[in-house]
Amino acid sequence: MRKFLCIVLAAAGAVFTGCSGSGTPAPAPKQAPAAEQAKITQLYATSTQVARGENTLICYGVENASAVWLDPGHKELSAALSRCVEVTPDKNTTYKLSAQSAGGQPVSREVEVTVGAPHVRIVNVTISAVEVKAGDLVNVCYTTENARSVTIGPVGYHGSTAKGCASDQPKKTTTYIVTATGPGGEKDSEKVTVTVK
Repeated sequence: MRKFLCIVLAAAGAVFTGCSGSGTPAPAPKQAPAAEQAKITQLYATSTQVARGENTLICYGVENASAVWLDPGHKELSAALSRCVEVTPDKNTTYKLSAQSAGGQPVSREVEVTVGAPHVRIVNVTISAVEVKAGDLVNVCYTTENARSVTIGPVGYHGSTAKGCASDQPKKTTTYIVTATGPGGEKDSEKVTVTVK
C-alpha cells in the first residue's frame, strides 16, 4: 500500500496542492553484464614437421582469458594477444591450447607437430696443421651426429662412425671436403684447406 502526503496551502485566495509519492514503481536495479567468454584468436606452429631433437614455436592469441594453458604438460601461459612458446617434441604430438575467462567455460584448439628422423650434422672438423711442406703428414678429423656414413675427399676416406680421422701427405695446397650422410640420404658438408709451401 503506497502512502501519499498532500499539503494544501492557501495564500491570497489561491489554493496550492502538492503530493509526494507516485503511482509509478521504481525502476529495477541494473544487472551486471555476464562475463565474456574466452576466445582463442589464433593457434599455429611455425614448423609442423621437425626432425627429432629440433624445436618449433607454438604461437597463439587469446581474448577475455584469465587462464591459459598448453597440453601435454599443462604448461601455464600468459593471456596474450600474440605470443609464441618453444617446444621440442620427441614424437608426433598434438598440442592443445585452452583458455578460460573468469567464471566461464574453457575453450580449446589443437595443432599437430610431426617428428621425423633426426638431421645429420657435422659438429666439427679439425686438421693437424694449416700449413705444411710438400709430403708432410696431415690428419683431418671429424665429429658428426646422426650420420650413416662419412667421406673425406680427395683422399677417398669412407667411415660410418660418429668420429674419425683420415691421413694424407699433400704435395700441393689441398681442400679437404668432409661429407656426412644421414639415414634419409640428407647430407652435411664442411671444407678445410691445407696450404703447402
